[in-house]
Amino acid sequence: MSRKFSACFLSALLFSCLALPLAAQSAQTETAKTGPKMKLYFWERIRQESWDNTMSLDEGVADTSAYLRLRTGLGAQWRPNDAWEVNLRLTNENRVYLAPKLDPRLKTDFNVHEVFFDQLNVRWRNPGRLPLTATLGRFDIMFGEGFLVMDGGPLDGSRSGYFNGLRLDYALKNRNSLTFFFVRQPRVDTLLPVVNDKGQAMVEQEEQGVGFYFNGRVKQTGIEAYLFRKDAFAFGPLPGGALHVAGGRVVHPFTTKLPLTAEGAFQLGTLAKRNRRAAGGYFHLDRQSGWRFPLPALLTIGGIYLSGDDPTTRSCEGWDMAFSRWPKWSDSLIYLQAKETRVADSTNFISLYGQLLFEPAEKVKLLLAWHRLAAPEKWATSALLAGQGKNRGGLFIAKITYDVSRNLSGRLIWENFNPGDFYAAGADPYNWVQFELFFRF
Repeated sequence: MSRKFSACFLSALLFSCLALPLAAQSAQTETAKTGPKMKLYFWERIRQESWDNTMSLDEGVADTSAYLRLRTGLGAQWRPNDAWEVNLRLTNENRVYLAPKLDPRLKTDFNVHEVFFDQLNVRWRNPGRLPLTATLGRFDIMFGEGFLVMDGGPLDGSRSGYFNGLRLDYALKNRNSLTFFFVRQPRVDTLLPVVNDKGQAMVEQEEQGVGFYFNGRVKQTGIEAYLFRKDAFAFGPLPGGALHVAGGRVVHPFTTKLPLTAEGAFQLGTLAKRNRRAAGGYFHLDRQSGWRFPLPALLTIGGIYLSGDDPTTRSCEGWDMAFSRWPKWSDSLIYLQAKETRVADSTNFISLYGQLLFEPAEKVKLLLAWHRLAAPEKWATSALLAGQGKNRGGLFIAKITYDVSRNLSGRLIWENFNPGDFYAAGADPYNWVQFELFFRF
């Protein structure tokens, strides 16, 4: 099935690219007057990450890790007229390992990795004068805050986040819109050529999704609603399953400086021979104080709930992150989650948190956050990290961002986690640090 889809995907993309010049000639006269536009861009991300005990919660285990991530991107956007657009981006991320001295998978200290198509798509605006934009190929998707649709390939980390497929955006009245999307994510990148192919895993098993997303407003309140299906195809010991998701997001401003954001969803489906039903959501209330440093400019309180699987029932109640396995709330917890389920797979998770955002200087921001973590259900297995309670512990996050100029920015993140009785007795705390510089031209 995947080979057939690959052939159809490449054929459709090639057809669109070959048809582009002819379609551009027959486009509306008023759009042709603008003339072709070409934009080139380059960026480099230098990121250093260091952590200890993050995956073992045991200071006696040699799991210290420190490495450099060098991510390079080179892209182009061509707009022959207002109706058509072609986007291309090549990306590569190499790693230099400091501790341990060798890449755990490739057994080298310097990981010369793949050069791949991070983006390759054709976009057609207003076909037949309809208020529609069609995008075909490889592209990014983020709905809302990325609660359920954000990253199509979680196993390569932040190296990429693309989706393969088709997206249709239809503009409705009063600035409302309706989006249809179809995506298919193979286990490894088999749809487009890869230079220096290392067989980088993108997902554990092939996935497919199709659905609708509505974005609109009722007076001052922003409203989003979605309905989609995700299919995971069986691979090796991993069972297949179907997941139906229905949910929505609301942003309501009580005042201009006090908006409330809330999102929730329900999930139904099957996993192997088990029925699935789960629920999840989050909220945050943000108060813009208008204060100057040393007082906080923004105060936030929020909560997160993602249901857990009850080990006493035959059905599966564990929340599924669908297409959003990325560090939305914490950059370090995604590694610890790999020992519980899968990397960046938030499930059986509760957080009550508060945040303070300071602005010490015009281009400098300091974020301090504290998460009180828990679990709806106890561990279902006698895993190495399993404890007897539901208290996950406390997570402290400090993050500094600095926008030096339009072309240069940086950030520093420190996360400290103190485990509770959800984890094994004697579990040790960990520290996780990330430093990043980002160049763009």
